[in-house]
Amino acid sequence: MLALAIGLLTLAGAGPAPPLLLEGATVYRSAQEEPVKASILMRDGKIAFVGDAGAARRLASDAKSVNFSGAFVFPGWADSHGHLLGLGKSLEIANLRGAADAVDAATRIRALARTLPAGAWAEGRGWDQNLWPGRDFPDARDLDAAIPDRPVAARRVDGHALWVNSRALAAAGIRKETPDPSGGRILHRADGTPSGVLVDNAMDLLDSAIPASKPEDFARRILAAARACVALGLTQVQDASAYAPEEVAVLEGLAARHELPLRIYATVSAEPGALETAFRKGVRVGRGDDFLTVRAIKTYADGALGSRGAALLSDYSDEPGKRGLLVTPPERLDEIARQARANRWQLWIHAIGDRGNRVALDALHKAAGQAAAAPAVPRPLPSDPGAHRQRIEHAQVVALDDIPRFGREGVIASIQPTHATSDMPWAEARVGPERIRGAYAWRSLKNGGAHLAGGSDFPVESENPLLGFYAAITRQDLAGRPAGGWRPEERLTRREALALFTSDAAYAAFEEGVRGRIAPGFAADLTVFAADPMTAPEKEIPRIATVATVVGGRIVVVTGARRPEPSP
Repeated sequence: MLALAIGLLTLAGAGPAPPLLLEGATVYRSAQEEPVKASILMRDGKIAFVGDAGAARRLASDAKSVNFSGAFVFPGWADSHGHLLGLGKSLEIANLRGAADAVDAATRIRALARTLPAGAWAEGRGWDQNLWPGRDFPDARDLDAAIPDRPVAARRVDGHALWVNSRALAAAGIRKETPDPSGGRILHRADGTPSGVLVDNAMDLLDSAIPASKPEDFARRILAAARACVALGLTQVQDASAYAPEEVAVLEGLAARHELPLRIYATVSAEPGALETAFRKGVRVGRGDDFLTVRAIKTYADGALGSRGAALLSDYSDEPGKRGLLVTPPERLDEIARQARANRWQLWIHAIGDRGNRVALDALHKAAGQAAAAPAVPRPLPSDPGAHRQRIEHAQVVALDDIPRFGREGVIASIQPTHATSDMPWAEARVGPERIRGAYAWRSLKNGGAHLAGGSDFPVESENPLLGFYAAITRQDLAGRPAGGWRPEERLTRREALALFTSDAAYAAFEEGVRGRIAPGFAADLTVFAADPMTAPEKEIPRIATVATVVGGRIVVVTGARRPEPSP
């Protein structure tokens, strides 16, 4: 009965995981192996046995048995690039995804504003001017007309631009004469007044005006986001949020109290004070029922393509004279890369444009050269075979000459397949027909020897990993457009797409020895689907339901898509 699974769920975090036997399902032990009918015995949060049902039962006299007959079990799926805090906050503010135009978006924010106390900021996220008539950026006046009585701030879908009203501009002291900050851009009207759109580092101008959230707000949003993720089959999120030390402390508290329903591989901020704290404390590698790992630094080379903040080597094709923004000065990026390597921390560099990717690759290459010339410092880390596994997040538009560098220089390309299918209606207009050849070029990267890892960048995209799997193998939107896929030569196979979210994700987190496979001794992290994405017709993959999610040997969520039965 479903009640059995719910009973198991209530035990999450209460001491060692009790023995559990899953029976009746088709099991994919890894992305490289053929599926088999098998039973899975779990003890103390690890896989103890995978194989014949009779043999499993003889070993499992003390285990609870759950029958998932007709379901499909995979190694626990992971999102290699998401933002838990952003997702949690997006669940509390106005959802602007799919808004037809600026008026529609402002109307949605007004509906939220009516529920807020007087003077409170109204916030939203998810607007995308590329989907609106004319594709023009919105204006503060659009918000003023709908919400004149309180400050408003709404993030673009990619998080790299902020749309605010006149009250918010005034609260931040942004006027006609306010200069663009380094790595940021204030958009202006023809008369020189600020239009209400702030790009990349210009968003920081509002930091002192928007009320700071409290630790309890942070914890609530993390847990809400984590619950949303496990409901869709995710067992780990590699979190690109670049947390400050006080936020890491809240995560550590949640982990210590066993409140996290999934594993979090967190990144810390590259701000000097945050780095100093991180290096002083050292890395934290979670194992067993400790679901938190903190061993990576997140920084930015450039902005985003949709807001024309991605740094390009030559002008934007649809905005001559503009080449985007380097959010972090190259010399500072070089120093962060050097410090990360010297202190044996993994470094994630956000890079979207071809110049952003080149600057990121150059920084990692220089750091590797400096480390090779320095005296060796033997400080082995758990699950660290010696490689640093530095990562470039997105690797979205890469100069053709730079694609082989990922494989040659050992840089992981952390990709988000749904970005390609979201951006394909307008991406070529941004960069032109030649540069688009190196855009969202997953097959080219893989053929060049690069390790890939798959994620979503939620809440920019949906946190549902099956949407990323579908986009990786089809390069089509959910309506099946375009026929045959967009630039189909860059598609991945189903096995390669499965690896993106399982074994490749594990490698990107130094965890290929404990996660990414269903094998004795590996973490008992499993994703159970109602149908098989490896064989289902492509159009049906996005609709496949999650039956259950198992983390650390516990069923942490059962969706009710299929009712697991206790075995006789």
